[in-house]
Amino acid sequence: MTAPRDETADPYGIGVRVRGLLAAAGLPAGGRETAGLVAAYGVQRPAMDALFDVAEARYEQPVLRRDVHVPRA
Repeated sequence: MTAPRDETADPYGIGVRVRGLLAAAGLPAGGRETAGLVAAYGVQRPAMDALFDVAEARYEQPVLRRDVHVPRA
C-alpha cells in the first residue's frame, strides 16, 4: 500500500484524522512530522483494524465469570 504524496490526493481524510488526533492529544507537530504521521497512519490503520477482524470469532461470546478464584502463592 502506498501513501498519498500530498493531502489533496487523500480520499479518506487521513490527514484530517491525524491532525485531529494530534490536536486531541495536545501534541504539536510540524509539517514534515505531520506528513510522516499521515503516511504511517495510512499504512498502519488497516493493519490494526485487521487484528479485530477475525471471521471465525464473529459470533463467539466473551467469557465473563464473576466466580473466578485466584489462588495466592
